[in-house]
Amino acid sequence: NAIKTIEVRHTKLKKNVAGIRVKQTADNKEVKRVMAKLHEQGSKVEALEWFREQQNRRFEDIERNYIEAVAENKKLKEKVRGLEGEQATKVKEMKRVEDKNQELNKKVEKLESELRNHKVEFQSLVEMVQNLR
Repeated sequence: NAIKTIEVRHTKLKKNVAGIRVKQTADNKEVKRVMAKLHEQGSKVEALEWFREQQNRRFEDIERNYIEAVAENKKLKEKVRGLEGEQATKVKEMKRVEDKNQELNKKVEKLESELRNHKVEFQSLVEMVQNLR
């Protein structure tokens, strides 16, 4: 009877071992599936990290370009202010020259008028001298 009990127990243990092996095989498959999934996720993480690095480089480039553009813009604004100052000076100079030109034109007109008067007087004198002869 003890042998029978041991044989029954042995059969039960065999069944238990077989069940454990089936479960272990299923667990191994699940582990492999999970490992494949982890590997896939790892690849995705690496890709995302690479993309993040690329984006960071682009942001750094954009920031550097922005800083350069601001500096260039500042230089250009200073240059424009300088040119505006020069232009204002030239406008004042042109106004001064125009005023001087108007003065000179008035003097020329006055002198031309005097010259015409002198011509008339001279012509009168010439006629008088001719009449005296």
